Amino acid sequence: MADETPILKALVLQGGGALGAFALGAVRVLYGERGYRPDLISGVSIGAITAVLLARPKNGDALATLEAFWKTVTVAAPWWPDAWQRYASSFGNPRFFAPRTDVWAAAGWTSLYSTDPLRRTLEELVDLEALKDPAARPRLLVTATDIEAGQIETFDSGKDGLTLDHILASGSLPPSFPMTRIGEAAYWDGGLFDNTPLGDVLERLSSSDVAGAREIVVVNLFANAGKVPGDFAEVNQRVLDLTFANKTRSDLSLLKRFNPVAVLLKTIRTTPEWKDLAESEVFRAADAGYIEVPEVKAITRKGATANGAWSDFSAAGIAALAHEGAEATREELENPLVAGGQPRA
Repeated sequence: MADETPILKALVLQGGGALGAFALGAVRVLYGERGYRPDLISGVSIGAITAVLLARPKNGDALATLEAFWKTVTVAAPWWPDAWQRYASSFGNPRFFAPRTDVWAAAGWTSLYSTDPLRRTLEELVDLEALKDPAARPRLLVTATDIEAGQIETFDSGKDGLTLDHILASGSLPPSFPMTRIGEAAYWDGGLFDNTPLGDVLERLSSSDVAGAREIVVVNLFANAGKVPGDFAEVNQRVLDLTFANKTRSDLSLLKRFNPVAVLLKTIRTTPEWKDLAESEVFRAADAGYIEVPEVKAITRKGATANGAWSDFSAAGIAALAHEGAEATREELENPLVAGGQPRA
């Protein structure tokens, strides 16, 4: 049976490979310092991995489980110079992805690595029974791209529950990682279609009829703003930033134009003097589920993405991104998440 508990607070997590360590820093502040606990977590790619670790930790401690994951996937090459450590995972990450060994079949390859190590890592850290339970909280959304349909698909734990296949599908970034099959469909990384899975969150956010302030926190791994490139390497990085950056600003601006409509319809629904109008066919046709769009707190990396940062699983790279994420979160949350009070535990 689907979980109908009202959803007031949501956390949205972008994809971006090793850049997901920025979200680790953000979660250290949100969960560890602020006691923040969302009702819904939405993620894509590494954001989907972060989401399932926070939503369904095997040991019950979300932050500790996320910390354990990043410690587990850290890659070190002690015999390499420090400046080269960031490239060590090019040869594979023992707990995340491994180079394919079936070189005799290379002509038919559609990916370079196997993600079997990631599945085993998640099996150690995720409560798989709770992941299958539609009533488990917080509610979990992950997105993947249906390769044949060319459309984004959202997998919602509140409907039928999820499996690790759904998490892996969300992070199946070609050509590095293999497509993931679920049923008859084949999926690639959801970030190919939309790297900021915010739309489905807005659809599921409880209406303004539900008591309590609503809030959304988005963790952006790619900076929208950046300098004009000066060489081909910078061109490549800028293209990546723009491809995977948050593109929801104009959508939110448009949706907020309907806020007065949502308020008006709510007033008609809840005011006794308007009872006849509220029960009329005209009103029912107009009352199309409009909700007031809440303010969205965006925690965003400020710098351009460095060359190779996607695959930098070195201890230094992860630590630097986590520190940046923590500082960006503290800066963004100088004002309360909910007007008039601190984030609710």
